[in-house]
Amino acid sequence: MQYKHKVLAGAVAFIILGVITFKSLQTPSLPTDTPNFSPGIHANIKNAFLDVWQQYKELHSYGFDVIQSNLSSSTMQAQPVIELSDIFGKNRKYKLDVAEKVLDSEDLFIADLPENVLRGWFAHELGHIVDYENHSNAGMIAYGIRYVLSEKYKREREHEADSIAIRHGFRTDVIAAKKYILENDFISPAYQDQIKRYYMTIQGAELCPDERVPVLPKVEI
Repeated sequence: MQYKHKVLAGAVAFIILGVITFKSLQTPSLPTDTPNFSPGIHANIKNAFLDVWQQYKELHSYGFDVIQSNLSSSTMQAQPVIELSDIFGKNRKYKLDVAEKVLDSEDLFIADLPENVLRGWFAHELGHIVDYENHSNAGMIAYGIRYVLSEKYKREREHEADSIAIRHGFRTDVIAAKKYILENDFISPAYQDQIKRYYMTIQGAELCPDERVPVLPKVEI
């Protein structure tokens, strides 16, 4: 039982410190030049991201940083950046951390990925951010905890990110990214298994509607 409590406490700490990034206590300001890219980021990454960014116009009013860094547990990670003073408010920024290499790969650099694969990957990550918009700043804490502790919830959110990407016009790119990961021998089997377990299948992406399908009430006849 103590072990379970430690796991839960660790998950909560991880979410608070990792999934939601707290900045200094200052008044949030509207973005003047966004998205911002970390110094030295490869032109292939920057150009592919900007191609996708143009279709996510609902995010253009937010400050947004694309940062290339060393990630140990993922290839890309989209996160809200919330001021500590506004945890119960609505103001936030976003950032996307991009690894140097594909997860579990020794020499497969992100900048060397095919352009359509990069676009599909970015479209999925921006899909997560659109999904975050359905949650308050405080609600993002619950989101993060459920994502870590519930495989079902994680699968739902990953499928929704793919669905959002497809609704923004990136079906072929999302499918290209999935095929690249799942059909190449130089991608780690462990990474492929993770994609199969949590993410929408290639067939699912092919059949996913271009528009959000309304949930109709049940009618008894």
